[in-house]
Amino acid sequence: MRVGGLMAPVDHSIAFERLDSIFSESWEGRGQLALIRGGPGCGKTELLRTFMQHAAAMGALSVSATASRVESELQAGLIDQFLRSVELPAGTAKRVDRLISLGMRRERGGSGFGKILQHTAPMVQEVCRILLALSQPRPVVIAVDDVQFADHASLQILFYLARRIRSVRVLIVLTEWDWTQSTTSSLRSELTRCPYHLIDIGPLSDRATADLVTRSLGSETGAELAADVYQLTRGNPLLVKALIEDHKRAEREQGVTRQADRDQSPAVDTGFGEAIIGCLHRWGGPVLDVAQGIAVFGDQSDPELIGRLVNVHRNDAEQAMRTLRAAGLLTDRRLPHPVAETAALSPFDPCERSALHLRAAKLLYQRGAAAIEVARQVIAADQVPDVWATTVLRTAAEQALAGNDVAMAVRCLETALYGAVDKEDRLAITTSLVRALWRVNPSATAPYIPALQAALYDGTLPARDVVSVVRYSVWNGDTSTEESLWRALCGSSYSDDIKLSVELRLAYQWYYGSERGRFGGSKTAIAIGAEPWSRAADHLEAVWNREESDTATDSAERILRSCRLGDSTVEVVAFAVLVLARGDKLERASWWCEQLLEEAQHHGAVVWQMLLGSLRAMISLRRGKVLVAMAQAEEALGLLSAQNWGVMIGCPLATLVSAYTAAGRYDAAAALLRQKVPESMFGTVHGLHYLYARGHYHLATDRVLAAVSDFQQCGRLMQEWSLDIASLVPWRSSLSEAYLKLGRTKVARDLVQQQLKSTRTLDSRVKGISLRVLAACSDLSQRTALLRQAVECLETAGDRIELTRALEELSEVYQQLNEFDRARLLARRAAQESKACHSGAPPMHRPSADHSPEPHQAPPRPPHTEAPDAPVLSDAQRRVAELAALGHTNQEISRRLYITVSTVEQHLTRVFRKLGVQSRNDLPLILSDVS
Repeated sequence: MRVGGLMAPVDHSIAFERLDSIFSESWEGRGQLALIRGGPGCGKTELLRTFMQHAAAMGALSVSATASRVESELQAGLIDQFLRSVELPAGTAKRVDRLISLGMRRERGGSGFGKILQHTAPMVQEVCRILLALSQPRPVVIAVDDVQFADHASLQILFYLARRIRSVRVLIVLTEWDWTQSTTSSLRSELTRCPYHLIDIGPLSDRATADLVTRSLGSETGAELAADVYQLTRGNPLLVKALIEDHKRAEREQGVTRQADRDQSPAVDTGFGEAIIGCLHRWGGPVLDVAQGIAVFGDQSDPELIGRLVNVHRNDAEQAMRTLRAAGLLTDRRLPHPVAETAALSPFDPCERSALHLRAAKLLYQRGAAAIEVARQVIAADQVPDVWATTVLRTAAEQALAGNDVAMAVRCLETALYGAVDKEDRLAITTSLVRALWRVNPSATAPYIPALQAALYDGTLPARDVVSVVRYSVWNGDTSTEESLWRALCGSSYSDDIKLSVELRLAYQWYYGSERGRFGGSKTAIAIGAEPWSRAADHLEAVWNREESDTATDSAERILRSCRLGDSTVEVVAFAVLVLARGDKLERASWWCEQLLEEAQHHGAVVWQMLLGSLRAMISLRRGKVLVAMAQAEEALGLLSAQNWGVMIGCPLATLVSAYTAAGRYDAAAALLRQKVPESMFGTVHGLHYLYARGHYHLATDRVLAAVSDFQQCGRLMQEWSLDIASLVPWRSSLSEAYLKLGRTKVARDLVQQQLKSTRTLDSRVKGISLRVLAACSDLSQRTALLRQAVECLETAGDRIELTRALEELSEVYQQLNEFDRARLLARRAAQESKACHSGAPPMHRPSADHSPEPHQAPPRPPHTEAPDAPVLSDAQRRVAELAALGHTNQEISRRLYITVSTVEQHLTRVFRKLGVQSRNDLPLILSDVS
């Protein structure tokens, strides 16, 4: 019967105080029996050890023993430990040895106190007399750890003794697992006949865990790690201490001395794993088996599955799971950390682990578990036992891709391919694997592409995978393979697939800027050019014709709204966004880039992200956002190694070199240009952009002849490809600038005039650049008008970089004409635009045409703050006044600001009144004073 105790698990400090109180009673001559009960690993042994040290320090004789599962059949084994832990008189020691030798034998044919007593009664009585005699000179504390493993003879002696200590100074303290089994059932039966104190303890509380971590690692580190340590251990003292030691070891090895360098999570290493192994092997039996089953099944763990896997009865599996949870080794349905799972399975060699995972896969498959869960076990087994496993792996790969887990899909398909025998199955798996790999690691597809190329040649490759094969060849610049693939495609059934043909056409436009004659003879192009998809592709090509650019941008918007981002469409949507940018719809192009990038990130498709990220950076630079473009291009380049970019490397490199050059970071640009690029890149439009960017770097650093060479190569390639489109790469104006530096003004003028004549393919940006360069080739008297036109064009285009250059050059012209007020005003505006270029600020002047305000509505501007005594002009009034000061007529101001002439007149009237001027000729000087 129990005479006292605590019903709910208590904190270790409270349990210690309770033991100390019981010890005081025994000290007074009232012998006591205490049972400390708790789950494995909750700190019973540590509590008992601490208490025994305390009792010894108080003057008591400490007699202790630890029961063990492996010695549970060795009768009187605990008593042997007891009596060998104290000094006995020589005669007594000999008598004890003889008695214990008599009792130490294994019993066959059953066990129990009655049967043991028939053989050991003299030993029981004699040992008890010896132990009681020890309490005469001083109190005795007898401790047994893990009494659930005690042999029956030792238990008989303990309880024989317990019934005779009521009036002696003896305290018996036992620790026991909170676990129902035959040994502890017998223990319970005997305990009910004796008064005893029950102390239930649990793991450390979160607060006690935090205190221990803080005492061990210091207050600062302890505060950071305590919550995570508790989460991993659930207060198991052994595991808490193991994590503390792991963290100390990690800090010593890494030399962590500053808070900024610390990883603010506990180091989980060998110490934690060894503690897990120690716990599991100490507990042994079903607890170890079930822990190993949990390590295999993970989130799928349940008593029935685990029982079938490790041959444990369901009830025992349930009890073992409760024990593990109480010990902090089971969180939800998993072991607390991958290190714990590795530790649990460490007794198995690789073949045994493989067999275990394969058996788990079959159990899950038979139960009808999700394919992805069965696949995890097959992958872990690293073998495919039968057709059912291949089918499961393929299904799991589809589910993984649907869930945007590309890495899991790749693992499933690689394992499935390893086990597939049927030729059709292998082709289907290979095509799926190439699609999945392409999203994250294009270079990894190389071993599988030849099989797909062979299937394309013999007509067995599914149409949806044709784009994958062609893309691989184009991406890697393998022109010979690409040409042979096109020969195979011509006249085949693939050319009847309209959507496939359109996807290939637009992908070619993305890489090459044109179809290069690939599609002119296809049955699709000839027979069904009026089909909506084919018609949309035709309209996109009209972007190079300024008279039809609206048709192209409208078609691009329709494609972007209709075409989902996917493995075969990423170049299609990228080209559609590019068409918007080329058509001066920069805001829309930027918006679509952000939407598509978000979708690519959601899908975990790194290649989509790097392609769209490069395009986003290109558009940002086109808008004059130098620092933004720089950051975006750097981000895109960092997504994958250079070898994975193929010919696409030219796109982000060109943008980044141009951004570095515009920012004056010539060393950074030079470092990029030293990076090796594939020669085949120069056969694509991305190579053209790279040459153009490199040429401008050479021009900015006075390597004029090198710049001439790059710009000439641009022109030569574009003419060879019948792609001499100024709005794609305005090489003539750039070459003209180079010739100007060499003093060849006539050649420079002829080149830029030739570019200006290409009116059908000249957008507002290239026209503005061309007019600025033409002004530099012209007499001073002609430059003002040319540069004012250039400024107007570049404002329309929204290119701040080129607008800044035009404003600066116009300011210099006014300076040479002695119109200093206008020169200062323009210089100030150029400085503002330059600052905006390098800060990513919103436009300071008119917005781009595709996002113009309504009539009579001024574009939004940041608030303007004047000096206290200066006249205050509104933003709208200031814009009108600045343009008027530069000599623009009311009609020109109306067109440029998208307001009516009447509104211009009203603004000027108010400006004249506020500034006290009579005409617009006075505006440059006055505005200079109030700016």
